[in-house]
Amino acid sequence: MATALVEPAAVERSRHVKRAAQAAGAGLASVTGSTLATWLLLDSSACRNAPDYGCLGFAVLWSYLLPFLNFLLTWPVLRVLGIRPAWLTALLGTGIGWYLVRNIDMVQWLPGGTQYVQPALCVAAFALAAWLTQSRRPLWPRAAAALALVLLMPLDSLVTTQHVRSRQDDELADAHVPLLGPRVPAGYHLNGAGTLGSTTEHEVTLYYRISPDSQSGADTMDELHQEIQVTVGPVQPGFTPPSHCAALTSVYPVPSPACTLVAPGVWRWSKYQYVEYFTRVGDAVAVVQARTPPVSDAVLRELAGTMRVRTPSYFTGG
Repeated sequence: MATALVEPAAVERSRHVKRAAQAAGAGLASVTGSTLATWLLLDSSACRNAPDYGCLGFAVLWSYLLPFLNFLLTWPVLRVLGIRPAWLTALLGTGIGWYLVRNIDMVQWLPGGTQYVQPALCVAAFALAAWLTQSRRPLWPRAAAALALVLLMPLDSLVTTQHVRSRQDDELADAHVPLLGPRVPAGYHLNGAGTLGSTTEHEVTLYYRISPDSQSGADTMDELHQEIQVTVGPVQPGFTPPSHCAALTSVYPVPSPACTLVAPGVWRWSKYQYVEYFTRVGDAVAVVQARTPPVSDAVLRELAGTMRVRTPSYFTGG
């Protein structure tokens, strides 16, 4: 009696495993065909000899056309293998694979690379699709799997954001230049922090922007003029205020005209609407620059007067 009860469950389990394996095989065939077709397209003479960005245009168009072609390929394959409903399994397999590859930034937070991870994800997506479309009950495990897939996007976004912040923190910490940052006034936010130059030669400069809260990005010249640019670097020989305020250049003759002392360690230079404030802290100089108007001169002076050495997280929002 016990054997009679166990055997059907084992047979059913084996049938579901076989179904998933067959669907994975269809996914593998789809990945292989897609890879081969993509290679033939990009290596073709028509693509390689396309003028300007023609080949890039083909590649972008192909990346959006490929999921549809994968669906058309795997649908009849799954039907021949006896997997029903074939159309739904092909649709889910293609959709889940595209979803995972597009929305999980594997290069960002998995070691190695994606040349093998992404195809494996597509193959696994078809096995998962076969499991989700099977007719057995209960439905709750499949509903839980679908919910987990939906939650992957915000989870990936959170992980990617934290990874980017951590990488930026490390970049700033290794810059070997004092991280001078101001007290950001109300109505503004700091963004775009990064470094330029060689750390081995100790010629690194820190740069970032201070933008109005009403502006998410500078898309026009008017919006660009509302941004405040800040550059921080080691003191150069040409920085001899008030005679010269060439802070971050060693070009001779010094191109900067005289500047005016406006506060201890803070100087101002202007030419027409273009205004720069220079703040020296130790062996580093911060240059705050913008156009006035639209940026208030009082805001620039406040920023220059509140420059202090900050932690990397101050610039990355961590």
